[in-house]
Amino acid sequence: MSVSVPKKGSLFWLAPAFFLLAAAPGFWYPVLTNVLTAQGWSEHITLAFLVPPIAGILSPLIMGARADQSIAAENLLACIVGGGAVFLWIAFETLERGQSPYWFLFWLSINGLVTAPAWSLITTVTLNALDDPSKDFGKYRVWGTLGWMAAGWIVSLLAMDQSPSVGKLSIAARVLGAACCLMLPHTPPQGGPPKNLAETLGLGTLRLLKYRDMAVFFVTAFVFSIPLAAYYLHTPRHLLALGFEQTAAGLTVGQITETVAMLLMGWFLSNWRIKWVLVLAMASGVIRYSLYAFGAIQSSPWLVLLGVAFHGLCWTYFFEAGKVFLDRRAEKGIRAQSQAFLSLLTGGIGGVLGTLSMQWLYSRLVNEATGSGWENYWWVLTAFCAVCLIGFLIGY
Repeated sequence: MSVSVPKKGSLFWLAPAFFLLAAAPGFWYPVLTNVLTAQGWSEHITLAFLVPPIAGILSPLIMGARADQSIAAENLLACIVGGGAVFLWIAFETLERGQSPYWFLFWLSINGLVTAPAWSLITTVTLNALDDPSKDFGKYRVWGTLGWMAAGWIVSLLAMDQSPSVGKLSIAARVLGAACCLMLPHTPPQGGPPKNLAETLGLGTLRLLKYRDMAVFFVTAFVFSIPLAAYYLHTPRHLLALGFEQTAAGLTVGQITETVAMLLMGWFLSNWRIKWVLVLAMASGVIRYSLYAFGAIQSSPWLVLLGVAFHGLCWTYFFEAGKVFLDRRAEKGIRAQSQAFLSLLTGGIGGVLGTLSMQWLYSRLVNEATGSGWENYWWVLTAFCAVCLIGFLIGY
C-alpha cells in the first residue's frame, strides 16, 4: 500500500514547524536563569535576558518588509532559523566550556538578531494559508505550545534544569525546524517593491495607528509586555527559593492551559468581540501575579504554579488572538510588517524595558539572602497589569 507524502505547500507542515520552532527556545530559555547561576554567571542574567528583546528591536520589521515586498516568507524563515542555529551552537559551546560570559552574550545576541523575525514570519505564513484564520489559527499554533511544553519536560526528565547542555537540544530542534520551513505553504510577497526608505525599513505599518482600535491595541500590547518579562526572568528563581527544583517541567503548567486555550480560541473569536477576548487575557494576567504574591506569603510553590496556569490564558488570548485581530485589520501588502511591528513593540522594546525595570524592581524589593520581599514584588506587578486592563477598557 502506498503512503501519501505531503508536498511542499501542504498545511501538514505547519504543525511540525510550529512544534520545532517553539521547542528550540523552550529547551533553554525557561531555565536560563538557573543555568547561568549554576555556572557562576548570575551577575550576567539580566544581560542575557536583554539580548533577545534588543535583537527584536533591530531585525523583525526589516525582515517582515522583505517578506511583504521581495522574498517568499517560508524561504526567508528557513534561512534565518537554520542560520541562527550556527550562532546558538557557538554561544552554548562557549557557555559549556566556561569561557568568557561576554563571548556567550555576544554570540547569543547574533543568534537573536538573526532569528528574531521567525515567529512573526511563521504567523504570516499560517494566516495567509488558512481559509478562516479566526477559526483555524489556534489549531496550528497550539503545536508551538506543545513543542515548548515537550522541551520543558525533556529537560527535567534528563535532569538538565541547570545544565548548559540544553543548548545542544535546542540546536537539533532548530536544524529540523529549518527543514520543515522549506516545506511550508508558499507565501509570495503580497506588496510591491518599496517606494521609499520608510517602506524599505518596514515602517508602512505605522499607518495603522490612525485607527483608534489599532492604536489602543498596539499601545496596550506594548505596556502589557513590560511586566511579562518578570514571568521568564524571576518565576524559575522564585520556584527554586520555595524548594521546587523541577522548574522546566513546572513551567509547562502554563503550556497545558495554553493548549486548551488555543483549541478554544476559534470559538472565542467567533462568538466574542475581540475586546472581550483581550479583557479576558488581561484579567488572567492580574490573577497570575496575585497568585504569585499569595504563594510568596504562604511559602507555597503550588500557588505560584497555579499562577503559571493563568499565564497560558493570558498569553493566548492577548498575544495570539491579537495576531488574528491584526491580520483582519491590516491590508495584504503590510501584513507581515504588521506582525513584525507587534513583535517589535512586545518582544523588542517592551522586552528591553521590561527586563531592565523588572530587574531594578527585584533588586529593591527582594532580599535573596533571606528570601523575603517576593510578595511585594508580585503585588506591584499585579497592580501594573490591573492598570493596563483599566486603561484598555477606557480607551478601546
